[in-house]
Amino acid sequence: MGLRFPDDLHAWRRWQKGRQPLRAALDAVRHRGVQEGPTGHLLLPAEEPNVLVVIDVWSPSCKLVISDPTTFLDARRTAVLTTIPGAVTQFSEGREDLPFEGVRQLPTSIESVVSLGAFLGLSERVETWAKSSGRRFVVVQHGLMTPWAPPLNEGDHLLAWSEADAHFWTADRPGITWEVVGSQMLWNASQQPAAPLVDERPIMLGQLHGIEMGRSEKQAIYTRFCRGTNAQYRPHPNERDAVSRAQHRLMRTAGVEFESSGESVTTMGRPVVSIFSTGTIEAAQRGLPAWVHHPNPPAWLKEFWSRYGLSPYRGRPTAPMPLPALEPAAAIAHAMQP
Repeated sequence: MGLRFPDDLHAWRRWQKGRQPLRAALDAVRHRGVQEGPTGHLLLPAEEPNVLVVIDVWSPSCKLVISDPTTFLDARRTAVLTTIPGAVTQFSEGREDLPFEGVRQLPTSIESVVSLGAFLGLSERVETWAKSSGRRFVVVQHGLMTPWAPPLNEGDHLLAWSEADAHFWTADRPGITWEVVGSQMLWNASQQPAAPLVDERPIMLGQLHGIEMGRSEKQAIYTRFCRGTNAQYRPHPNERDAVSRAQHRLMRTAGVEFESSGESVTTMGRPVVSIFSTGTIEAAQRGLPAWVHHPNPPAWLKEFWSRYGLSPYRGRPTAPMPLPALEPAAAIAHAMQP
């Protein structure tokens, strides 16, 4: 099983809008009648930059692969382009903050562009500029890869967590190059002391918001698992929408107990279970018992579990993933250099 859209980003976007019609409609209304003008912040260092870091997303997993590597770069030659206030605050010191109105503002001294991929707004605009002028466009993997991931574009250079992920995401297309740098998230987890098991009651990690499976299917799996094992359900932070809240009420009515302490699952000292959450791998990296569960996993999910070495519930716990010799943030920074 590979990507559903291995080489057509436009087809992937059409599919995504179809899966999230309400969000697409709201975005259309939000942008209707908006006048052309600044669409972000271009933060330029004092010297001529040779690297441009494009920040479209500011989630914890994205910071690890976009923000952390900049500590290994020369700040005097690293420019940042973003729409996110938090990123502006972090990178504004020592840089001139200019309203970004178009790629014509980008310094010609830039040789490499780094982003999470051209499926994101700012990154798409900069990718066209970069490739039209022979500059490197580097894409950094920030999470686990499912068949519904957006495809890469011709000429991208991918920094992957593993060889298996590189083959999967590139679909082995000859026009895309790659190298393995590892996962900074798992590196950070491995640097912490082993987490002792203090409570054998499992935590089931929720992913109701995810588009890979139907909501009703996941709700049924979570409900049956929690009732059958006395596990507590841990909602994903993105489960704040009206539909998710309604599902939560039904699950509580069915007898599911929720875990809502806000404490990291890797420090609670409890077994961790999910259908395909990154949290399972994080917990395993800390030495906690960690599994995945689906009573009748589809073919793509079996492949996903195999690619990441995830163990089904009741079997031997998931083993920690092997780590590279070099810290991934440092490897990413090295690959950013022209």
